[in-house]
Amino acid sequence: MRTSAPARRQLAVRVGGAAWVLIALYFLAEVVTARAWPRPYRVRTNSVSNLGVTGCDGSAATRLCSPLHTVINSAFVLTGVLILVGAVCLREFLPPGLLRRVALALFGVAAVSAALTGVVPIDVDAHLHQVVATPTFVARNAAMIVVAIGLYGRWRLFALWTGLCCLVGIVGMAAILLREGPFGITERLALYPFTVWVVTAGFSALRARAPFWLL
Repeated sequence: MRTSAPARRQLAVRVGGAAWVLIALYFLAEVVTARAWPRPYRVRTNSVSNLGVTGCDGSAATRLCSPLHTVINSAFVLTGVLILVGAVCLREFLPPGLLRRVALALFGVAAVSAALTGVVPIDVDAHLHQVVATPTFVARNAAMIVVAIGLYGRWRLFALWTGLCCLVGIVGMAAILLREGPFGITERLALYPFTVWVVTAGFSALRARAPFWLL
C-alpha cells in the first residue's frame, strides 16, 4: 500500500522538526563537557573548540584539558547531521525555486562544517580545524537571511524572529573579526543564535504539521 503525498509530507515534517529540536542537546553536551574540566572552564575566555581538545599533557594540562572531549566532539558531529536532516525534510516550508536551493546549500555547508569540527579537534591540527570550522559561522547566518526572506510573505512573525537571530549572529561575527570583546563570548554570540533559532524552527514546524506553502 502506497503512502499518499500529504502523508509523506507530514512524516517529513515530523522527522525534520524532531531533528532540529534535538539540536538543543548540544547545549547539554557543552555544559557536561565543561564541568568535567579539572580546572574551571571559563565561558568568557575559553572557546567552544577548547572543549574538544583530546590531550592533557605538558604545560597544556594546566590550561586545556577536556576529559569528556568525546562528548562535545560527538555533539558537533551529531549537530551537523541533524541540521542536514532537518533542512532536507523541512525544505517545503520555503517557496520552490532559487531561495529554497540556496537555503539548502547553505544549510549543507553549515552541517558539514559543524560535523568536521568534531572530527578534527583543535589540538590535533589547529590550522585544519580552523579551515573546517570557519564556514559554519558564515553559512549559518547566511541561511537565516535566506529563510527570513523566503518566509516573510506567509509567515511574517517567524521571518522577523529569524532576521533578529541572524542580526545577533552577524554582530558576533563582526566582533570576532574586529577582535572586540572576549573571544569566548563573541564566538558564542556568532554561533548560538542559529542554534536557538533552529530549535524554535523545529518546534514551529511540528506545530504547523505540514508545509503551509502547499496549503
